[in-house]
Amino acid sequence: MITFTAEGKLEGDKVTISLKDFDYKIGLIGSDYPTPEEFCLASALSCLILTIYYIAKEKNVEIKSIEGYIEGKMDPKGFQGEDKIPPGLLEVNYDLVIESSDSRINEILEEAEKRCPMRDTLTRSVKVNIKWRIKS
Repeated sequence: MITFTAEGKLEGDKVTISLKDFDYKIGLIGSDYPTPEEFCLASALSCLILTIYYIAKEKNVEIKSIEGYIEGKMDPKGFQGEDKIPPGLLEVNYDLVIESSDSRINEILEEAEKRCPMRDTLTRSVKVNIKWRIKS
């Protein structure tokens, strides 16, 4: 079992998130900072690219390059409190270009889609626990 962690603190109208030795500023939609949704998409895209790379290395399949684009669609009315609309992403679309002359590349891509941790996280129900501690 591996545990991943992040720490965050509200600073004005943004959150500073600490991951390992790096700090990232995250803001609300419309701010000058990347949003949580954009970080989620960046994580999902980089995870799929790295999963392809990892599996190709496992199977000695040469990949010359991988480039990708990802977009997520969200209706902001859900975040604004409208009951019938979910507050999060409603759809995620990947678009990847892989350069490889190895005939096994499609097998690698199929396997990567199944083994990608962030794709899995986005597509299945995940147990989430929130512990609130109120200070006065």
